[in-house]
Amino acid sequence: MAKKDNAIGKRLKISKAQQMMLGAVAAAALILGVCLVFSVYFLKYIKFNSKVISEKDKAIKGYSSAISSIGVCKAPSARDGVYNESELKSCEPNDIDLKYLSGTLRYNVIMNLSQNEALESVGRKGLSICYDTSTGQKRSFEWMFERYSNATNDKDKENYLQMIGMCSALRVIPDALPSTANPLALGASLNKIFQISEYEPDGITPGTEDESSIPGIGSISVSLEIEANTNTTMKVLDNLEKSIREINVKTARIEMSGEILKVEASAEAFYTEPAVLNEAIEEVRGDGRVVKNTSATEAAQ
Repeated sequence: MAKKDNAIGKRLKISKAQQMMLGAVAAAALILGVCLVFSVYFLKYIKFNSKVISEKDKAIKGYSSAISSIGVCKAPSARDGVYNESELKSCEPNDIDLKYLSGTLRYNVIMNLSQNEALESVGRKGLSICYDTSTGQKRSFEWMFERYSNATNDKDKENYLQMIGMCSALRVIPDALPSTANPLALGASLNKIFQISEYEPDGITPGTEDESSIPGIGSISVSLEIEANTNTTMKVLDNLEKSIREINVKTARIEMSGEILKVEASAEAFYTEPAVLNEAIEEVRGDGRVVKNTSATEAAQ
């Protein structure tokens, strides 16, 4: 009887051990399954965040490259050419000496274009700051740049830099193609042409803004009526052709009556429209795809 009880006890112990073993195996399998699920999730999470960080790094390098190329900040101290937060906060274009910006767009415009002989040949009149009051001679680029380089404070440095832009050949560019539609300024330009042609019109009426067929360029309609002797009328037309301001004559009607030559013309003058910057926003999705959404923002002139 004792042997039978011992056999039953052993069997119960073996059965209990088997149950414990199965429970342990089931628990281990459950833990392993949970670990696998979390491992896959974390791998995808890490991969997704790595993609986001990579796209952000590309955007940061793109902005830094643009800032470096334009030349509005000193060269970044980082080896990879990326500006850090403190460098961006201290970025003041007017406080930076041009010698730190060699090779940039800003440097090339101010140092090269401003000394272009073809542009400099166009005289600058009407701006008193561009002339020496004692001699009446136009200040040279070298004179302005020397004082810009030797300026001891930010205000003087900014003033001399502004003088370089206003008094150098660079001023010819906005004179020829203004950045805004200004019919009154156009009227003043036409009036000046009439004055040097020794012709006095009955009146000058500012035109209206029209759409141009040239992308990024706007136009202002101009109606001209010139009635004088042949020499005076031809002088006005000749000076209109020589004007630095681009004036395109679309239609014209010419009448000759004795010594009087009458010209009625429909023309247009041009200006640059506000630039439109397209900001691309990249959306990184869970499947790793990068989708671009573009929005347009008008840039301040």
